[in-house]
Amino acid sequence: MRVRLLVLLAVIAMVAAVVAVVLTGTLSAPHKGSAAAGETGARSSPAIAQSALPGPLHGVPLVGSSGLRLLVSADPPFVLNVDTGAVRPITGLNARGNPVLSVLAIGEDAVLWLDRPAPSGSIPRVEIYVVRHGTTKATRIATGWEVAPADGGRAIWLLSVKDAHHCTLSEIGLDGRTRERVRSVRCSTQLIDSGSGAVLVQGLRVVDPATGRMLLSTGSLWMIAGGRALSSTRLPWPSRIGFTDQAVVRPHGRLIALDFADPAYRGGGTQVTDVWLLDPTTRHFRHLPDMPAAVHLKFTSRRGPAAAAW
Repeated sequence: MRVRLLVLLAVIAMVAAVVAVVLTGTLSAPHKGSAAAGETGARSSPAIAQSALPGPLHGVPLVGSSGLRLLVSADPPFVLNVDTGAVRPITGLNARGNPVLSVLAIGEDAVLWLDRPAPSGSIPRVEIYVVRHGTTKATRIATGWEVAPADGGRAIWLLSVKDAHHCTLSEIGLDGRTRERVRSVRCSTQLIDSGSGAVLVQGLRVVDPATGRMLLSTGSLWMIAGGRALSSTRLPWPSRIGFTDQAVVRPHGRLIALDFADPAYRGGGTQVTDVWLLDPTTRHFRHLPDMPAAVHLKFTSRRGPAAAAW
C-alpha cells in the first residue's frame, strides 16, 4: 500500500512538473498573505451549492516508462522508482530523534535538511546534506537555517542564525566549500526559492542575493517567473477551498499551477487539495481533473518538502 500511495503521489508531482509560465510584468493572484514569507492566504469561499465531500485522487495509469525517480522525505528517506515500485533507502543520515526532514531539488542533485527538536530559546539550526543524482548516499555539507538553490543548481544559498541579533548569508558549493564571502544580513530577512531563483525578502524589498539589487517592492510575494511577480489579490477566486497553499512555475512555459488547500474541510477531518491552472495571458483558470481531492497534505507537496523529482 505504501508503494502504491507513493506512485500516486508521483503522478501528482508529474502533473505539477509539466505546468509552466513565462511572464513579462507583474501579475496579481487570488492570494492573501505572502506564501513566500511562509504564510497561508485565506479568504471566504465563493457562494456555491454544497457538494459531496471530495474523494481520493484517481488519475490514470502511466503508459510506458516515465523514467521518474522520486527522493521522498520519509523516515528514513528513500528513492522510489516510479516505473517498478522499487525503493532504495538513503544512507549517511542520522535520522534518530524524529527530526523534521525536507527535500529540495538543486539542479540534478538534491538537498536534504534535518530540523531536530531543540530546547526553547536555543538558536535554530538545521543539518544540510546533499544527495547526488543517481546515488543514495547523503553527505553533510553545512549547518544553517534556510536554504535555496544558487548558481544554476551548482550550489546553495544558506541563511544562518548566529544569535538573536546576528544572521549571515553565504553561498555553499555542493562539495561543502564556501564560495562567496559570508556577509551579515538582518535577522528579519527571509531566503526564498521564488521558482525562478533565490531571493531575499527584507520587509517590502525583494532582493537578488547574488548582486544585492532590489528586484521589486511588494507587501506580498508568492512566485516570480520571467520577470513577473505573482502577488496580491485581484484575480477572481476560482476554488471553493478558502485557503491558498502553493504555486508552481517553470521557465519557458505559459501556465501557473495554483494550489488551494484546507486541512479540515467543512470543519471535519478531511484534508483537501484543489489545483487550478492559470493562463497569465488571458487570466483564465482551468480546473485539473479529479479536483478537489481528499489527500494527506503533508505528502502532496508540489515542489518539496515531501519529495523531489530525481
